[in-house]
Formats: sequence, C-alpha cells, structure tokens
Amino acid sequence: MGRVKTFRVVNHRFQFKCDKCGTRKYIAIPTHLRQRSVRCHKCGEIVKCSFNRRATLRELQSGKAVLITNSGKDVEIFLSDVSSKGIGFEMSIRAMRSRAIKIGDQIQVYCSWSPRLLSNSRYVVQNIRGQRVGVKRLEQGMFK
Repeated sequence: MGRVKTFRVVNHRFQFKCDKCGTRKYIAIPTHLRQRSVRCHKCGEIVKCSFNRRATLRELQSGKAVLITNSGKDVEIFLSDVSSKGIGFEMSIRAMRSRAIKIGDQIQVYCSWSPRLLSNSRYVVQNIRGQRVGVKRLEQGMFK
C-alpha cells in the first residue's frame, strides 16, 4: 500500500479509482470518516483514501511562513494548503506545547517567498488537531 490518495466526497459518496487497473466505483462513506483503506473489487489492490468534503477545492502549498499572534509573537509554520476561505498549516511541537494559539484567536500570516499568496489578511483559528491547524480568512469589517 502506497501513499494516501485524496478523493472528493459529494452527498456522502466518492468515486474510487484504482491506480493499478483503473476500475471506477462509487462508494458511500459515513460523515465522520476522514481516511479509509479501500480494496479494489476487481484486482484486489488496497488504496489508502483521504476524503475532501469541502465545497471549494484547496490548493496544495508547501513552504515556511510566519504566523503573527495578537500579542505580536512570531511563530514559524509550514503551509499545507490554501483556499479562498482559509489556510491549513502545521506548527512545531514546541510551538504547540507553548500554546502560542488557541481556537478563536485572530492571527496574521506572512509568507516571505510569495508575499501576495496570503496578502496581509487576518485569520481566525478554526481547529487544531495535533500539529495541524486550520484557519478561516476574516472579512475586512470583522477585524478587532
């Protein structure tokens, strides 16, 4: 079994496509499931599947950026994905243990290698799972 393959979920179903034989099949999945290993019904190949339920697609990005907290503290982060509504990134274990951010905090993110990518927007922390953090872009009138 190789790396994880991402599938788009619509109405609790996704179209599975086997990498080995190319067979396609629609499979229903529960709403709480984020990953699952699926065996191809034709050739028996096992594929580890990750599920994307978002209405807007995410663009994969990777690189270092700097997170600026409300208190002015700078924390180095590693970008994972960017969409029109927010971004996903990972923080170091040290930063997570120091509780640099928590759900509901407003932050800014600066990306030196592509300054226009995040364009001085402010974000609010939506979820934290381990080292992975998801933030939502704030509208202009919502700044505190």
